Amino acid sequence: MTTPTQSSDRIELLAGADFVPASPPGAIGGAVIKASRRSAGLSRRQLARKMTVSPAAVRRWENGSSPLFCTSYDQLRRLAAALDQRHAGARCDLDELLLASQCDLLVTGMLRRFEDYAEVPPIDEPTEEGEHARDLLRWALMGVTPAKYRLAATTGALLAEQDVIAITAVAQDMGAAAPGSQLASYGAALVSLSK
Repeated sequence: MTTPTQSSDRIELLAGADFVPASPPGAIGGAVIKASRRSAGLSRRQLARKMTVSPAAVRRWENGSSPLFCTSYDQLRRLAAALDQRHAGARCDLDELLLASQCDLLVTGMLRRFEDYAEVPPIDEPTEEGEHARDLLRWALMGVTPAKYRLAATTGALLAEQDVIAITAVAQDMGAAAPGSQLASYGAALVSLSK
């Protein structure tokens, strides 16, 4: 078990300029696709046929090495249509894939220390979309699988421990911004997801 002092030291070390993420950039979207595909009763090969892509392309989406934020809107739309099976317990639609893509882009931006995280998922808003974004990020950071994916998903955190530590450090920095600022609010909301 890591003591608080060791944890702080590790955060300092891991969040430094030479930090190299251990997790793939599309881990969240990949987990959503894999759980949705399994829930729909599709094999990788069947999904690939529906999408007119290779099974290797589906594998790259699922393992996160080909993130959804690098996928065209048209392909995301076709992927959502292929995964949205009426009998599936974890139905997947375009909004779901876009939100997973936003979460992956936020995580990648934080790990790479980008100053602008593009369009961030609404984790600090009391909306259904905000709740769903919080669920996806909690899954990535803490391994708490959202209820709709529990039957079809592999358990555990989607991100490597060192990446979770680094994201927590960046979120804590954001939370230390001027009280009342949007950045501080967002950082605090993000920190709460990793506890």
